[in-house]
This record gives sequence, C-alpha cells and structure tokens, in this order.
Amino acid sequence: MWLYNILTAVVAIIVIIAALYLLFRLFVLKQGDEHIVLLPKRKTNFQLLDMTFDSITLFCDIPFVNKGRQNGTIMDLFPRHLLPEEQFDAVKVESWTMDMNRPRNDGYFESVIIEPRKGGTIRLYVTLKAKNGNIRDALIGFPYMNIDIVYQVVGREDWHIAKDRVRLTPEELEAALGH
Repeated sequence: MWLYNILTAVVAIIVIIAALYLLFRLFVLKQGDEHIVLLPKRKTNFQLLDMTFDSITLFCDIPFVNKGRQNGTIMDLFPRHLLPEEQFDAVKVESWTMDMNRPRNDGYFESVIIEPRKGGTIRLYVTLKAKNGNIRDALIGFPYMNIDIVYQVVGREDWHIAKDRVRLTPEELEAALGH
C-alpha cells in the first residue's frame, strides 16, 4: 500500500511539472519574439556623396523594423558587395554601413536594441575606385551590382543570421552622377 502511495505521489509530481512546463511554453509563445527585418524595397536611390578623379562614393538609406512583440538587438550588420572581376574588372569596390541614429566614421556597426513595432534606418556606403585612371571612363559598361546586407539578430530566442539584398543598377549610377 505504501508503494502505491509513493507511485501515486511521483506520478502526480510528474503531471504537475509537465503542466507547469506546458503553461510556461504557452506563456512564452504568447509573448512572442523579435522579428527584425530590413525593407530593401523601400531603400532610397543611391546618391553621390563624394567624387574625385579616380573614385566616387555613393550612399542609400534602407529602413528596418521590428515586426515582433519583443525587443530585439541587431548585434552586427555588414554589407557584402558582389561584383566579381569576371563580371566587371575596371573598379575596386568598398562598402560599409552605419545606423543613422548612431553615426560613425570608422566602419564599425554599433549594436542597437529595437523595440517592438519600432525601426530605424541603415545607411549603406559604396566606394568605386578606378583601377586605372579616370572613374568616369572606368564606369563605362558598369553592370548591376548586388549588395547583400547580412545581420545578426538576437531576442528571447537564440541569435540568428538574416540576409537581404539591394542592387546598384547602371541607371541609378548614371542618375547619381548626374548624366
């Protein structure tokens, strides 16, 4: 009889722990998580920031928003320009980003906490430097250039990496140069 009572108590404890765990998971599910996304379709056109004989620097602004129900942190964010030599070999490309609310000149992206339903703007810079002389001559025949924006985000759940893409088109380049 005492064994039956002990087994009943153990089963009751296990059922209570399972019920509490289930309630906790439902609570966490209801609380939600962050859902930070870049909005590359809403980016501004590339604009000319600086031009020298052999280089140009362009920029565009890309909005982002936290569509989730919890704070999220963008831990890191960087561009990866995609213009292989096989596609176009006349320029050397550099790119970097910054949060418009925290301007920096050192190429470092400072972590930022984004509240639910709030957002901000990322500024993307691209410098094209002619490998041989005049930048205007070097840009003749420029194709499009994809630029992946890679960012690491963390919220209530584990961190994750996301990626969005913007494109510098020949038409945008010409418009920025005032052709």
